Amino acid sequence: MAARVTSSDVEALRAAITAGPGLFPLEASPSGDALLFVAVSEDGYRDASFLDRRLLGPASRTGVVPRAVMRPWLEQLPRACDFIFHVSHAGSTLLSRLLGCRPELFALREPAILRQVAAANGCDADELRDDVLALLSRTFHPGQRAVVKATSVVNRIASVLMDRVSDARALLMTVPADTFLAAVLDGSPGDIAAHAAERLSRLASFGVAEGVAPEALGVGEAAAMSWLCENLALAEVARRAPDRVRWLDFDRFLETPADQLAAAFAAFGLEADVEAILAGDLMRRYAKRPDVAYDAAFRRHLLLDARRRLGTEIDAGLAWLDAVGGRGHLAGTPVRVATGDVH
Repeated sequence: MAARVTSSDVEALRAAITAGPGLFPLEASPSGDALLFVAVSEDGYRDASFLDRRLLGPASRTGVVPRAVMRPWLEQLPRACDFIFHVSHAGSTLLSRLLGCRPELFALREPAILRQVAAANGCDADELRDDVLALLSRTFHPGQRAVVKATSVVNRIASVLMDRVSDARALLMTVPADTFLAAVLDGSPGDIAAHAAERLSRLASFGVAEGVAPEALGVGEAAAMSWLCENLALAEVARRAPDRVRWLDFDRFLETPADQLAAAFAAFGLEADVEAILAGDLMRRYAKRPDVAYDAAFRRHLLLDARRRLGTEIDAGLAWLDAVGGRGHLAGTPVRVATGDVH
């Protein structure tokens, strides 16, 4: 027999959801009419690289809540968060961790539920997005503001999210195409293949590579297409909200990290002792797995090795970008095709 739910149980749930982010919305049901929550501590958020099912463990406390029950509660919450939008392999997890060193910023990394929001359509998609934004805007302390590092595929709705949170600011993170190709072809070609059709469709909506089929692209060309698609999505955010965004080229960040990190904090209206933050351990650890040693020198070594082994596919990708006029489509942005390009 199911346990009887009392009015006091409902009130306790309302208080828990509206008081702060202690209950995190992990994912929506297939129909979108309910959300799965998991209890996450402040330390849990600080440690997490991905706010997805990797949060779950044998002792996790979870529960499903109908959105119809929550909606009156969520209407009272602000939609007040900032964002990091990015292409993959652009250092966004590291920047999120560095920014989270300031107590005024509550850093959230890759909420899986935003991927569902990005893929949602139909009459309820706007309401689902709105509910999720309210939940992601909650913080543990007064005066804090959430900074949500979205997954790169969420770029497809980045402008929509910025429109809905009218005072949101965003960091737009990128790397030159040659860096991206070396990194992604070496580290995550499966992601490129999985999203090729969707990204080609989005690229065509920008008036680029119309009529091209995913199977017509080689591995390097598909990676270059993905880079161009996501950078054009970031450029659209910058076009629609020019006063609320700042671009950050991660290759340039690694050249002058103190200046670039200070600028990143300034993008969110803050000053910080960036030298002290950079002197900590974050710059010497792999941001997605802080137990693994990793720094700028090791990254350079990996990229040089990837360029040596994968040069043919990288060259094919760069040639494809030239063929579709990649530089021209990104004119007016600081996005570089090659590491040596000057803007």
